[in-house]
Amino acid sequence: MPDRIPPPPGAVLRFFRFAKGVSVEAFAKMAGVATSTASRWEYGDLPLSRDELVALLEKHLDVPPEAVDEALFAHRLGNLPAEPIGLAGPERRLIDRAAAAGGRAGAEAARRELARERLRQRAAGDVAWAGEAWSRLRRLPAGLQDTALQALQGGERSWALAVRLCAASEAAAAHDVKEALRLARHAVSLAQAVAEPEKWRLRLLGYCEPFAANALRVGGNLAAAREAFARADALWGQGEGGDPAGLLDGTRRLDLKASLLRQDGKFAEALELLDQALAGSPPEAAVRLLIKQATTHSRAGDYETAIGVLREAAPRIDAQREPRLPFLYNFTLAVNYCHLDDFKHAEPLLPLVEALAADLRTRLDGIRVLWLRGRTWAGLGRKEEAVAALTQVRQVFLGEQIAYDFALVSLELATLYLEQGRTRQVKGLAEELLWIFEGQRVHQEALAALALFRHTAQAEEAQVEWTRRLVKYLYQAQHNPSLQFDA
Repeated sequence: MPDRIPPPPGAVLRFFRFAKGVSVEAFAKMAGVATSTASRWEYGDLPLSRDELVALLEKHLDVPPEAVDEALFAHRLGNLPAEPIGLAGPERRLIDRAAAAGGRAGAEAARRELARERLRQRAAGDVAWAGEAWSRLRRLPAGLQDTALQALQGGERSWALAVRLCAASEAAAAHDVKEALRLARHAVSLAQAVAEPEKWRLRLLGYCEPFAANALRVGGNLAAAREAFARADALWGQGEGGDPAGLLDGTRRLDLKASLLRQDGKFAEALELLDQALAGSPPEAAVRLLIKQATTHSRAGDYETAIGVLREAAPRIDAQREPRLPFLYNFTLAVNYCHLDDFKHAEPLLPLVEALAADLRTRLDGIRVLWLRGRTWAGLGRKEEAVAALTQVRQVFLGEQIAYDFALVSLELATLYLEQGRTRQVKGLAEELLWIFEGQRVHQEALAALALFRHTAQAEEAQVEWTRRLVKYLYQAQHNPSLQFDA
């Protein structure tokens, strides 16, 4: 063959053949053609299209199509015709290098985006599988469910089931803390069993751990919750770069941790985390985060700001996507009206809140709605109806041993009794508070205020306005242990 410059397809074929250490004779044998045919391809005597070239290289030399295209581009760049203005050699080489670098950067960016898109497409199938798997598993008794979930550890799609279990754990936390923790721990186990790559496994663990921490928080084990969140932060950081397709919502770790900070009375820190989460969250997460912001403002005693944040969230609520959000929105709005003694605005929300709670079918949500109704009726002067509602709520909190809420509803009931002159019943309520002082995790300032109420009630000296002020204090102090009652 004469010594001449081959056309781009032939040059690229020869380049990859040399790179793989394959002779022209060996390549011809791989392709099932004569050696002369392979040589004619390389020198352009036998035309070779881009698709034919890709097929040959991918099949016989394991060269991906993207690499073939980049090599074709580089070859054409190096053989551009001279410019009419006649650039000097160094200038021409500088331009060629810059153009080649730009081409490589563009190709790399395209390759990364195509890879991310492929990961997202594959993940959509995994997520659909996880949804179907959980719909079957959730019907099983807990013991069989545990066995089935353990058997699924290490599967290629198990990561998606771990994420699905996290969502189920968060939903269960509203009514069954033990179930929430069980599901979250299964999610962590599934994440731990993911084989590779290591950074993806760490990132997935950093996503799942906060849901276990959240269940611990709701169950009152705040020390263990803090440890779990610290572990989650470390794992998430160690997995940096392990989720290039953005399959895991990194804002969940932030907003769940904000709930712990809020419970610790660290309202400013909680709001800062929620701001970070809002800035990086997908649009569908904004409502949930805004409602959490409103709840944080409410716990801090800033009820008017809480209502303003809720109004911002209202137009974005999508009941089809997250059925619980309409309930949370309307319930939180009504509670803040009650805190402001604006019972006329709270009352119209009651039928809607009750209907939404009935659809959710969670027992504690239903009890808290009854509590809301009792508070609203008391504020509107419907005392007998309020007493009946609050008495029922109080019995549930006693049975569940929910100490702080039991104390709150007891004092609301005491206020109503005092308005009716029923001091003997107030004295009885004070006696029934005694169990709260026996290691029930009620902070010292609140216990001191409750002890003062017991003393005044037993002496039949409790007054309506003083007791009402104590109720307002207990609402604000629930997540602010440093707040003192001004007796």
